[in-house]
Formats: sequence, C-alpha cells, structure tokens
Amino acid sequence: MFSGKKRTRAHGAWLLVCGLLLVGTAVANSAQAADKAQQAYWAGFAYTAEQSAVEASTPRAAEVLEARGLAPLNQTLWARLKAQPPATLELIDQPLAMLDGTTSATVLATALDRELVSIEPIGGQYKVLVEVALQALFFDFRERQVVASYPITLQRIDVMEYLPDDEEIDAIVADLLYGNAATGLPQVLADTLAKAKLPAASTRRLQVGEVTLSDAVRAKLPDAVNEQVLRATLAHELSKTLSSNTGIGLLPPASGQAIGGAMAARFADGKVYQLKIPEPDYVVKLRLDALKNGVINETPAMKTMLFGAFFQATVVEPFSGKVFFDQPLRKGATKVVPATQWHVDQWSASYETVLAGLDAFAGAAAKRADARAWLDEQKPGGKPLQQQTQALQELITSCR
Repeated sequence: MFSGKKRTRAHGAWLLVCGLLLVGTAVANSAQAADKAQQAYWAGFAYTAEQSAVEASTPRAAEVLEARGLAPLNQTLWARLKAQPPATLELIDQPLAMLDGTTSATVLATALDRELVSIEPIGGQYKVLVEVALQALFFDFRERQVVASYPITLQRIDVMEYLPDDEEIDAIVADLLYGNAATGLPQVLADTLAKAKLPAASTRRLQVGEVTLSDAVRAKLPDAVNEQVLRATLAHELSKTLSSNTGIGLLPPASGQAIGGAMAARFADGKVYQLKIPEPDYVVKLRLDALKNGVINETPAMKTMLFGAFFQATVVEPFSGKVFFDQPLRKGATKVVPATQWHVDQWSASYETVLAGLDAFAGAAAKRADARAWLDEQKPGGKPLQQQTQALQELITSCR
C-alpha cells in the first residue's frame, strides 16, 4: 500500500501531467486557430488576359464558358469548396463589389491561363489530347498584388475511331471545367487548396523564370507544337509540380500571361484588375537540352523503347546572383509497343518523360522518399549534387 506521502507525490505528479497536457492542448488549439484565422474572399472564375487574347489562346474554353456562363461554374466551384474546405483557410463568399479597398483583403480566384487541343492520327484511329491550364490565384485586393499561385492542369486523353469535330471537343472541355468527376475542375480545385496556406510577410517567394530549349530539342518539335506555347507550358508544369510536392504557393511563372511583373485578372462582372507580381526571392530556371529514344529490347510480339529527357535546373537569388542549385539532370522512361502498332507517338512519350523529370526534381527539392534513388542515377552527380540538393531543400523550407 502507498503511504500518505507517496500518495501526495503521486497525486502531484498526476496534476503536473494533466497540467502539461492542458497546456499542450491549448497551444495546439491556439496554433490551429491561428492557421484558421487566414481568410480569403472567393471571387470565382477569372481570365488572366484581355478578351481578344483569351479567344486567341483558349478558343475552345472561351466558347464553352461563353455558352454555359460563369455564374453556373462559380456556383459549382463554390459548392465543392464548401463541401471540402481547405484545412487552414477560411473562404468567404462575398462579391468583389463589396470590398471597398479600405482594408487589406486577400482574394481567391480560379484563373484560366491556356489550353491545348491535339488530335493525332494513329493507324485508323485518332488520339485526342485536351488540356486546360489554370491557377488558384491569391491576391491582395487593396494593393492589387499577387500573393501566391497554385497551378492546376486538367487533362483528358481519348482514342476515337473518327476525327472529332469542334462540338465534341467542346463537350470534353465542358466536362473538364464543369464536371463532377475526380479530374474535373471543381474537385481538382478543392484538392489543390486542401493544404494551401497564405504566406506570411516574411516568407520568401519562389518563381519559375526562364525556360529555354536547345537547338537539338527545337529540331525535334513536331510542326503542331509552338515553341513559345511549349515554354509557357513547361513553366506552368514545373510550377505545378513544385507546388504540389512542397506544399507552397509560388508566384505565377514569368512565362505566359505574367509579363513584365504584372498580369490581368478579368472577372464575371467585366471588371479587370491589373495585378502586380512582387519580385521573387528565388528563381528556378529550366533548360531542356536533349530528348533521346531508342529500342532496348525487341521480340516478335513487342519491343521496349527507352525515352530520355536531359535538362539543366538552376535556382538563383536574383538580387545577389547567388546560385543555390545548377546541375544537369536526366530522366528515363520505358514504353512497351506491340508489334501490331506500326506508329509510335514519340513526341508524346518524350513530353511525358520531361514532365516525369520535372516531378523528380521537385520531389528532390521536397525530400520525397524516392528522391535519393533518382539522384543516385544522375551524372556527374557526386558530392556537388548532394551539397546543392541540400541547399535547395533548405531554400524550400524558407519559403514555407
């Protein structure tokens, strides 16, 4: 049996444990409340260009949005966001007209950037690729300045027995924008914002800057691929994979609609706001050096092809010129082709390999579990790559 003194000590220890638990709970609740205090006003769908530019760069999406209307789309997007709200953001459904600009207010818009429609004949069929690129754009309404951007890409790939007309392409675009599937904008937007956080004033900002192509890569571009569009697409995709892997919101890429440190945002009510893009603390540059492929194994039934993407990733601090990361990188991917398939879409396979390489780079920046194996495959690699990767990871931490 315990003596009275022992019982007193045990009771005191129990009270101390309880007190510590209560303090810990209070601190956790306080931190959670602080996170939840982040608010953003929902502004709905927007365009990141003037009307003429929208019709030129996103003709199919523009036609669908004109036919179906932005009001139904905004209602669908908001309904999904209410059903699946962000973990650390409180979204407020309030028209922009009700913000008088006297106080700083962060606004969230879903902004359309670009589209891609590719129809490629393969044998007696047609491979149809439809992409719509957007961004969840946060900006300060009073300052008219971008706060953060979370890029989004919607994609559909179909194989059809016949050449689809504009009406059928529009139906695909409409399903991507208005549909309730996991690949539709309402759900993808909710998933993208699930862990989104607004950066603090002291948080360092990251932006994808210049994207260039070597002469060797240019020579391999199909006639249907526009180099300028491709560079903007790669900037968007690099921003997207950096954001999704690291969990941070980036500044809009310097390629595309964000030109000269500014971008336009045009809303459903017709109002257009010219938004300033602040100077980034760090810039990620990409140079695509080479695209290679070859057959590594072949049997009477099939052949295995290896596709390789070779690129240079550079991360710098613009103000000081300090280089944190500057390394040649590579990514390989195999594709099994049946002997009955006489045509291989080599460009699509190469493009997908490039995207896989960008994702591997972003995974290394975020200390993803599989990054070490990929880094070990790099040449020359070695100690310089290890040191620069560590510096890159520390840089990413400063942007959170």
